[in-house]
Amino acid sequence: MGDDGEGERDRGELHHLPKAPFSVHARGVQLLDRGRLLDGQYIGLSAFRSLRDISGSLYTFLLIQGWLSVWSSLITIVSVAFFAYEPPNGQAAAVDWTVPAFAVLLPLFGLVWWGFQRREGALRDLADVKTLVLHISLAHRDWLPLGQLPPGHALTVQHTLHLLLESMRSYFLPSRFYSREYPYTRVKAGMMQVAQHRAKQMRRLTAAFRQLTRCTEALRRVGLGDAQAAQLAAWAQQLHAAVERMANVKEYRTPQGIRALVRCYCTLLLPVFFGPHYARLRSSIHLVYALFLAVVLNLAIIGVLHCAMGLEDPFDNLGLDGIYIDEAVFDIEQAMKTDEDAELVGSGARGGDVALRMPPPPGPPKPFPPPNPTLTADERRGGGALASAERRYDARSAEGTGLRGSGGSGGAGGRLPTVLSTA
Repeated sequence: MGDDGEGERDRGELHHLPKAPFSVHARGVQLLDRGRLLDGQYIGLSAFRSLRDISGSLYTFLLIQGWLSVWSSLITIVSVAFFAYEPPNGQAAAVDWTVPAFAVLLPLFGLVWWGFQRREGALRDLADVKTLVLHISLAHRDWLPLGQLPPGHALTVQHTLHLLLESMRSYFLPSRFYSREYPYTRVKAGMMQVAQHRAKQMRRLTAAFRQLTRCTEALRRVGLGDAQAAQLAAWAQQLHAAVERMANVKEYRTPQGIRALVRCYCTLLLPVFFGPHYARLRSSIHLVYALFLAVVLNLAIIGVLHCAMGLEDPFDNLGLDGIYIDEAVFDIEQAMKTDEDAELVGSGARGGDVALRMPPPPGPPKPFPPPNPTLTADERRGGGALASAERRYDARSAEGTGLRGSGGSGGAGGRLPTVLSTA
């Protein structure tokens, strides 16, 4: 009896203990909602959603096909028909798939894996960019009292960060014509245009990082601690490194030799040399079935190839699994402008733009800070030294000098510039 009383007391103490979260489902126990076993509406909706997903998958499968699929299907049909009827009795044989699987399909799936690894790395770098830009903006605004900040400091930092983000948008959004296809026509002219655009946007990015360094030095002169200044410098360095890693993903491709091997085998060689494998189904089943099976299997292989090709440049917004850099940049801009009470409504001229409806200010509007006395009148009107430098560069380009290097050589065929002065 004593033991029973002690057990009851222990159970009572356990009953009054606070409940802790514990998941049996995470430990392998399957969940079963018995109340929905006889719920006809829930079962019907589940069946409808399943059919909808199947139809959506079929639509996506057809959407990723292209002209490469058309040419490969035509070659497959001609190959199967030839081996089924020529010579008069036909030539049919069972072909082993082991060698093509290792020689073609394994590199093909390797391309898909490399493409997704590149995209995931770019997403991680983009997350770093969003985080660092916001924290740099907040640090320049909040780490010193408002009255201690240099005149116009907050506006200068905001302008610099917006120039940085706009340069990222202009750099990453345009597609590269050599990302998915082999550039055999107008190679030199097209490459020069891409190189000139890339050089201009990278100079704008570099100028923005220089200006961030100057802003940090300005805070140090008015009392920012060395540890905080070092933290801001480290954040700027990490931001620059993340942008450069994203630029490497934008500019460089997966191994070109493997891409050429896979495309050649999937489009030409496999349909031709596996014609006898499908032609032997003519005698046992029917020629139509043989043609249908050959085309469907070939479309599956070409579809995987298209998936790999679509991931070569994840920033151009042409593939189904890319990175829409404009949306990410817009999120950063709004995070710097608004607080948690801001409401996004409406739409702008572009699909990614929205209007802002801000709550009314609690009191009369505060006057703008006085202009920076170190800036010229032209630089004040244009937003600072960065805008003035950009206008000087655009004026030189409009005169027909093209992109100039530090040595002063002009023309479209001149050396790409390496230094852009913002002094």
